[in-house]
Amino acid sequence: MYLLVDDHPLARKGLEQIIHMYYPEEEVLEAGTVDEAMSCINRSAVSIAFVDLRLGGESGFDFLKWLKESRREVRTICITSSSREGDFFRAREMGVDAYILKDAFIDEIMFGLRAVQRGNKFYSSALMEKLNLAAEEERKLESLTEREVEVLCLMRQGCSNAEIGKRLFITLGTVKKHVSSILGKLDLKSRVEAAVFAGKCDSLLTVQE
Repeated sequence: MYLLVDDHPLARKGLEQIIHMYYPEEEVLEAGTVDEAMSCINRSAVSIAFVDLRLGGESGFDFLKWLKESRREVRTICITSSSREGDFFRAREMGVDAYILKDAFIDEIMFGLRAVQRGNKFYSSALMEKLNLAAEEERKLESLTEREVEVLCLMRQGCSNAEIGKRLFITLGTVKKHVSSILGKLDLKSRVEAAVFAGKCDSLLTVQE
């Protein structure tokens, strides 16, 4: 028996139809709130729960926490529009069995479901690609010196070499060397690319600033 926890009725119906395409005899319960989901678990033998993390004014994490604390033998699949790293890592720490983005193809959703049925973990390929890219960008930033990070931050703000020199009290020649070093370490070809890269890594640069 499956449980679909989502505050949007159309989303629940869509997922129910996908499940019944492959498992027409499987009973599917629906819940739009955390209380409704808890009630379904208490009264029915649910084996797998599909959980959206955004439930209107509530959070799917509250339901996941309740499941974990009550030691229910229910496998959980987060199917959500959130590709935020924080949400993914929090869900994984809470023991979810799969994390699938709502815009995934039907094949990926069913692949994830079958993996969970076999007792395995499954994470959306699009999400993992994004996390791998983020990790690669972080490694590149870590290769920069503290001064190079300062220069990159000013490049992101649109400062010219002369303006960077004045702000950091260094010569124009030194600025040019730093810019050249930054482009080489980040494998970029121009200041424009460096500014775009810095914008994508804004949160990491903010920490280093």
